[in-house]
Amino acid sequence: MQCSISKCKLKVIETVKISFRETRNLCKEHYKLFKNKDKKYLTNFTKASGF
Repeated sequence: MQCSISKCKLKVIETVKISFRETRNLCKEHYKLFKNKDKKYLTNFTKASGF
């Protein structure tokens, strides 16, 4: 079976529930992205150089 994401031809490793009725078969790469979708990333601000 192949990944549910269009243009992706990789083999499925996990089936995830997207909503109440919808599930998707995801490959390793897309599953990693789905799993980390709620992760918060800290931003580092640097002082801008003035002219």
